[in-house]
Amino acid sequence: MRPTRLIYVENDPALLGVMSTLLGQLPTIEVLLATTDPLEALGSEHVENADVALIDLALGRDALTGMDLGLALRYRNPDIGIVIHSQHPMQSISRQVPATERMGWSFLAKTGTLKPQELSELLCSTGAGMSHRRLLPDDVDADHDSAVRLSALTARQRTIMGLASLGMSAPEVAEHIDITADSVRKDLSKAYKALVPQTDGGKGTDVRTQAILTYVELIKAAERNLE
Repeated sequence: MRPTRLIYVENDPALLGVMSTLLGQLPTIEVLLATTDPLEALGSEHVENADVALIDLALGRDALTGMDLGLALRYRNPDIGIVIHSQHPMQSISRQVPATERMGWSFLAKTGTLKPQELSELLCSTGAGMSHRRLLPDDVDADHDSAVRLSALTARQRTIMGLASLGMSAPEVAEHIDITADSVRKDLSKAYKALVPQTDGGKGTDVRTQAILTYVELIKAAERNLE
């Protein structure tokens, strides 16, 4: 049986080095890519061949979170398993995953007690379509308004808004997730209606700016709820 092929994205370079070395020593895991840059991961040729991605929740790229990257990778490769890794409580974060996307999604607390074999088993089983929730003992299920509003966006709309909030144009977003620019614009229009419902969802600059600012504030609010 071949090893489970992994993409690993971690904001902390030191932890990335330690964990990628550890994972590379496991006979059940093949590390295809280890990076601190979510856009490098999203644009990688390895996405289509990967079985699972281990992603830090806080990626340090403005509004592009580990959740956004996970959704984007799942869009490029519908069969890839996603493991979100964080030292923060994730109960409310886990509820942001659309119901249609929940198979093969796992949430793993960063602790010093997880053994390499346990990590290997979790990554392999998530890559095979199973889901796990190994959260912090004091994690609570808080129904935060920001999480609810973010869940109103589809997986692709959230991915597109995350990339648009980094200043990407529709053609640039399209290139990153391998769809047409026209499809990006249509999804942006729908996202605008969800984020700024008092507008008609048109393509004007003011609506775009307002929707992006609203999206960024919702992401920041969700991050504050983790503190």
